[in-house]
Amino acid sequence: MKQDKVLLFLCMKIHCIRHEPFEGLAFIEDWINENQGRVSYTLTYLNQQYPEDTDFDLLIIMGGTASVYDKHFWISEEKVFIRRAIENKKKILGICLGAQLLASTLGAKVYPGAEREIGWFPVSFRDEARKTIPVLPATSDVFHWHSDTFDLPEGSVLLASTAATPNQGFIYNQRIIALQFHLEMTYISLQKIIRGAGSDLHTPGKYVQTATEIKNQKEKLEPTQSLMSGILDYLRDLPEAD
Repeated sequence: MKQDKVLLFLCMKIHCIRHEPFEGLAFIEDWINENQGRVSYTLTYLNQQYPEDTDFDLLIIMGGTASVYDKHFWISEEKVFIRRAIENKKKILGICLGAQLLASTLGAKVYPGAEREIGWFPVSFRDEARKTIPVLPATSDVFHWHSDTFDLPEGSVLLASTAATPNQGFIYNQRIIALQFHLEMTYISLQKIIRGAGSDLHTPGKYVQTATEIKNQKEKLEPTQSLMSGILDYLRDLPEAD
């Protein structure tokens, strides 16, 4: 059965949108390599163009330091591209900024949250989301790095919540998953994001950990990577849309 899934995955193509040089696929790249997948990229920080077509099977939209409501020219272009992928019924995974871009493209409001969350904090996964994606536990300590939040798009299912941020993700039409938090982190990618966006740590907050606190909790990486793998497995195994 596993061999059949790998052979199926060999036919899949993945397109990834990256917004920062220090915020890449991390563990997701390991998972793709293990499954012998093929990846293409749009690097917005190099002003690269989005593909003219959507002949990929899975779109992954990574995080970044911008806000959806910023007046960057590429944000409106990216939302057009995301809308095209949604209309073509592609499987989509959005992480952090990627989740916010999905929410905005689907008509929901994105805005500054009541609290910044940076570091390792527990999320509670909602029962309805766990029925859709059985790999989701009731709770898990996951890595956060965000100051914005979003309303839920109409017709979506709330995925998870924290004490600081009620809307930590959503599932839309079973094939679009938005994660406000980061399950893809490795120890190397943790170090990269601390170097690249470490100025965010200079202002203390109730839900802001220090760089040392973040790095000293590296034992939490493996469980979150396992969870990321389970979500990717779920997307991989979804049948193609009619």
